[in-house]
Amino acid sequence: MIAAAGPSALWYLTRGTGVVTLVLLTSSVVLGVLQQRGWTPLRTSRFMTVALHRAVSLLVIALLAVHVGTAVLDSFAPIRLADAVLPFTSRYRPVWLGLGAVALDLVAALVVTSLLRRRLGLQAWRAIHWLAYACWPVALVHGWGTGSDARTSWMLAVTLGCSAAVLAAAASRLLGGWPHRAALRAGALGAGAAIAAAAAAWLVQGPLARGWTRRSGTPTELLASSAPARAAVPPAAARVRRPPLLRPFSARVRGTIDRGLSAGGLGVVDLRLHLSGASSGALRVRIAGQPAAGGGVIMTRSAVTLGPARRPQQLQGRLRSLTGSSFTALLASANGRAVRLRADLVISGSRVRGQASGRPIAGAIR
Repeated sequence: MIAAAGPSALWYLTRGTGVVTLVLLTSSVVLGVLQQRGWTPLRTSRFMTVALHRAVSLLVIALLAVHVGTAVLDSFAPIRLADAVLPFTSRYRPVWLGLGAVALDLVAALVVTSLLRRRLGLQAWRAIHWLAYACWPVALVHGWGTGSDARTSWMLAVTLGCSAAVLAAAASRLLGGWPHRAALRAGALGAGAAIAAAAAAWLVQGPLARGWTRRSGTPTELLASSAPARAAVPPAAARVRRPPLLRPFSARVRGTIDRGLSAGGLGVVDLRLHLSGASSGALRVRIAGQPAAGGGVIMTRSAVTLGPARRPQQLQGRLRSLTGSSFTALLASANGRAVRLRADLVISGSRVRGQASGRPIAGAIR
């Protein structure tokens, strides 16, 4: 046995907390604007608005911590803790994940300065507190650029609803003191409308357009995981020109398996295999996770490479399923060609034999 693997809830928790955090951050911004206008719910005291604003802000911080923590712990995307704090350093969608790091840093600055409010003084604290208004659009664009659900109807409804709420609150704030400093207020309204129009145009041409997964900076090895499994069959001439491992194939497998522990205490399984028969090549599978009985591991991450002897890393990807000594993997080439690989292995000591088959996923990943 190589490993036993079960589905992880971390990815879903990251997505869920991201959406809820955006909604609560929107509520915090809107409440902050209404608080400045002296609004109170149902004719209650102004302290109720202040307390509600503070409670929502604390919920934002708590959920943001969960959102960041689950994103780092999830093995699907290569996100490190440093990537969540240092903007634009990640391998995974660096610009859009970097905006998330900027939003996190702004929230951290708000928390720290709020704790030091008495030492800073009211005026200095209030000036820094304006960062909350900068945090919201940065977080919104981060969600559009990095989120998995940006194109779904429900997510569009949530994000556009949040945008409408903040724009309406900002407009009411600017119009509330009209006509005092009318030129400045009119300029701010015009700038806001222009920014909203530019954001809408970018959204249509970017996250909502086809091919955003690749253009956003997703690593090659993860692109195979989102490859569309279309039934269209490419022309015969195109099939002939493809390298052998990018066409349907079946091959015998022989090789070795090494088991051990990493420096961090994780169990590691390393399979070095050779394909022979109608198709030949080198297949390497590396699996890491918590050690399991029988010398295997409970998989938390994996890496798979496949290619001819001269280009052993022509295709790269990760395992999609693992049961005993059988597995499936999705692999992608540098030009976006995707292959679904299946292997059924027999392991005897350090020796491995079995069968492997590959099937291209119709069309390139765009």
